[in-house]
Amino acid sequence: MSFNESFNPSASSSSQQGGEAQYSASLTGNRGESPEEVLQHRKQDFRTLWRARRRELDPADRAGQSAELTSTILDWYLPRAQHRRVAAVLSYGAEPDTGPLLEALHGAGVEVLVPITEPERQLSWTAWHPGVEVARSSVAPIDEPVGERLGVETMETVDLVLVPAQAVDTRGFRLGQGGGYYDRFLAALYRQRSASSTSGASRTDVTTAPDAGPAPLAVPVTVAVVFRHELMTRGQVPTSEFDEPVDGAVTADGFTWFGQV
Repeated sequence: MSFNESFNPSASSSSQQGGEAQYSASLTGNRGESPEEVLQHRKQDFRTLWRARRRELDPADRAGQSAELTSTILDWYLPRAQHRRVAAVLSYGAEPDTGPLLEALHGAGVEVLVPITEPERQLSWTAWHPGVEVARSSVAPIDEPVGERLGVETMETVDLVLVPAQAVDTRGFRLGQGGGYYDRFLAALYRQRSASSTSGASRTDVTTAPDAGPAPLAVPVTVAVVFRHELMTRGQVPTSEFDEPVDGAVTADGFTWFGQV
């Protein structure tokens, strides 16, 4: 079975018909004097709304969905693993709990990389393992693992990149925390992936299930990790020219591919 074979059918095509759904101005109003200012206000209001919805999720539901996300990702990834390297997310607060996933991947012999915040809103990556030493970030109010810091070039031998999101729509556009770290990282990753694909590197033979929809052609595959209600219909996440899409999303119900590559 190929790494790039889809695990679950993609989102129903009916959710993508009839044109792009527009973000409702009635939700937040049109504050700002320029289109750029209006968009920034809408993004912030949208982010505030979805943070609140995440916090209000019943704790038992949050734990149950997190456990199902763990098993869904493991069931999809492990039979398809090539390099046995995954870039994942250290969850915080009300985010889907990735702790059990990281432990299970490490226990299965997969090298787990996690992000490190750098100056100028950049990300580097370092190896994670249970009990890894942590230290306070110099640029963000979070604790991060201590270890060798790797650049985007390390992604050439990573199979899967799990990306945090407040919400994601079926164009593949996500709303993050607002710092732009992942958009910068994804832009660099896609440039590298495009160059590798052109040269014939970092590609796999693709086998797609008959009704599974489009599957990514190149690795690493980028996937947003969200709760069920945070996977939205096409066009609902407000975006700017600097926002970078992901290849797919995973919820407790399975994987959805957006056909970006």
